[in-house]
Amino acid sequence: MIAILIITFFVLLFSRVPVIFSLSGAALLTIYFTQPQDLIVIPQIIFAANDSFALLAIPFFILAGNFMEYSGISKRLISFFEKIVGHIPGGLGVVATISCVFFGAISGSAPATVAAIGTIMIPAMAEKGYSKHWGASLVATSGTLGAIIPPSIPLILYGVLSGTSIAALFAAAILPGLLIALCLIIYTIIYARQKGMKRTAKCTFKDVFKSGISAFWALIMPLIILGGIYSGYFTPTEAATIASVYGLLVGMFIYRELKIKQIPKIFLDTAMTSAKIMLIITFAAAFATILTRNNIPTMIANGITDISSSPIIFYALFSVFMLLLGMFMSVLPALIVLTPILAPAVKALSISPIHFGIVFVVLMLIGTISPPFGLDLFVSCGIAKLDIDKVVKEIWKFLLIYIVAAIIIIVFPAISLFIPSIFGF
Repeated sequence: MIAILIITFFVLLFSRVPVIFSLSGAALLTIYFTQPQDLIVIPQIIFAANDSFALLAIPFFILAGNFMEYSGISKRLISFFEKIVGHIPGGLGVVATISCVFFGAISGSAPATVAAIGTIMIPAMAEKGYSKHWGASLVATSGTLGAIIPPSIPLILYGVLSGTSIAALFAAAILPGLLIALCLIIYTIIYARQKGMKRTAKCTFKDVFKSGISAFWALIMPLIILGGIYSGYFTPTEAATIASVYGLLVGMFIYRELKIKQIPKIFLDTAMTSAKIMLIITFAAAFATILTRNNIPTMIANGITDISSSPIIFYALFSVFMLLLGMFMSVLPALIVLTPILAPAVKALSISPIHFGIVFVVLMLIGTISPPFGLDLFVSCGIAKLDIDKVVKEIWKFLLIYIVAAIIIIVFPAISLFIPSIFGF
């Protein structure tokens, strides 16, 4: 049974069949040929997979990100950060990375962050003499921070599947996200100095202050979302709802760039994106149920612990596997399929599920900028109108930086666990 399931899944996946149909096709064919009487259980599994209050946070955070994109939030954030750091070597590149951090704290989505920031920053960097290939690589890499910096949609999903506190995961993601951003900023400064890039004029305090006032409502939004979660005033799901309403009000009545005629399109885009994610979740649940019924998660957990009881060796093997898998599979399907399988192994090795969740997401996000199927890299190349094969010569440098940052996060768990410990998680 398991052989049919796994072989069918990968045959469909490598045949370029969408992940949704690869998961559902593998699950349904396996049950049909081995236990056809169990087909009646599939609708129950699909319903149960979506019957979670926490999962409501996903469509609402997507909606909030869409409101912010149409409200001119990204434009104001970029303008503000450019006034502050635009004069340092590689200033525009640094602005791109910092803007991705802040927009990620609004949208929770890496592709949305790449699209919102890349649309403005890639052409702006090209005008200032940056290589367009390098700029597209930087935005693709920085944009992945949108899925690490809380509120993170992948971390919400991991929390639901593993039974880990979503608030704890959000707290744990802050320092790793900032570490990756810092590594990218340092490399950007070094690159600019090597290339002799021209700097922009240093802005006066008055200019910075005026830009800060303009971006004020964008800058406080992450504080409202995360402050409300950590203070206990509302859950992550309620925070997502508040973020959506906040984005709508700011866009329509403060910045006045969000028009009523745009709202139907925003809701349609949100519904389509959310539907894709929820369909993956439902069909992956059927896939995971077959694995669980055949005791595969326990067998894998026992196999890993038999190889070694060392968490470091487990992370080394897991990292290599995830770097390869990430080239062919996106973050959410990987989380849905692998979390139920790996959770027992993590527990058996006494690894913190909070730390493991952060490492899991970070390693998978490396795959989103890795050829041949890196989603965020495709989005960035689409914005820059570049062929992905011509960007590869630049992206490998960013991949190396990301891998080094991931190793640091693995070797020093305190980076992830320090803030959660402050909040008592």
